[in-house]
Amino acid sequence: MAQIITFILFGGLGIVMLYVGLVQSRAQRRRIRNAQPIQVTITHSQVRSSTSANTSRRVSGVGSNTGTISHRPDVRFRYSFAGNTYESDLLRPTAIARSHASHAAAAAELSPFPVNTLVNAYIDPVEPAKAFLLAEPSNAPFVFIVLGFSLPPLAWFLGSLI
Repeated sequence: MAQIITFILFGGLGIVMLYVGLVQSRAQRRRIRNAQPIQVTITHSQVRSSTSANTSRRVSGVGSNTGTISHRPDVRFRYSFAGNTYESDLLRPTAIARSHASHAAAAAELSPFPVNTLVNAYIDPVEPAKAFLLAEPSNAPFVFIVLGFSLPPLAWFLGSLI
């Protein structure tokens, strides 16, 4: 019974991750293929840091609150297209954000985009509200696809051990 419950929970999560990965991969390819350059004004540019709590005694040995700190570039910019004004927060042409282990690495990604500067970005005329700053693909959708395929069999195996 535990194997079935584990499979349903983690298998369901795998299916969701697979779906998100496939949708974002397709959208990313389309946005890059249709990309047209556009001038945008950076309205916000900072590194967001977050800590994920880890209270497992097995990891720290003492049960104290330890955690992993991740740093994410957070940027927003404003632009006009076809008579309408938009604001986007996409660094790359996917909605899956990339995090970094160091503050410096995240800050380095933002260094070309200081606040109140005019920079080049890219827009897909089909989705003008989703402009992006870097016309390079992200590997994040691929990671979601791999995890989506991996979680159901892994869940079945781990459930058999319970």
